[in-house]
Amino acid sequence: MKVHEPRNTSLSVVNELRADAMETEPADVRALYFMHRDAVRLTLRRLTGAGPHLDDLLHDVFVVALRDAARLLAAESPRAWLYGIAVRLAANHRRRAWLRSWLGLEAAAEVESADDPVLALRRREAEAQLETALAAMPAKKRELFVLFELEGLSGAELAAALDIPLGTVWRRLHDARNVFAAALARLGGTP
Repeated sequence: MKVHEPRNTSLSVVNELRADAMETEPADVRALYFMHRDAVRLTLRRLTGAGPHLDDLLHDVFVVALRDAARLLAAESPRAWLYGIAVRLAANHRRRAWLRSWLGLEAAAEVESADDPVLALRRREAEAQLETALAAMPAKKRELFVLFELEGLSGAELAAALDIPLGTVWRRLHDARNVFAAALARLGGTP
């Protein structure tokens, strides 16, 4: 008499799916990583501010991409899909950062650049002004502004990345531009 051992079906299915995905998709995701990592990291910085968390967030974006490689590679715009993940992770980070701030925890200081000190100072001042103006914006408008104005996504890509109607994209973007211009004017910058 043959004895059948119990089998964890869900675990075996997951392992089979992972094995199938690992055969073809990691190379494609890796190519997308090298193609978009700098832009996605910059977007994460613009959405969450500077700090040591950026590389962790970038890592998390591409971990999600690897886990859901089939959807990523099937997306009409893999770039927009990656930005959609980045926006959601940035929102989660901002919620955690608020809690850390409320608890009085402080972030580590950013490492200084080895560039020309005058240029580095101007760059830091401009980045600080940009980050302050972006921080003054409501999250939904900031996301649209950063992805459209700074990352160059199209309206259709934004609608796909943020899962909102195209009309909402344009309405929020119009409002976001006004909010950004007002925040920049308060800081003494020019829109």
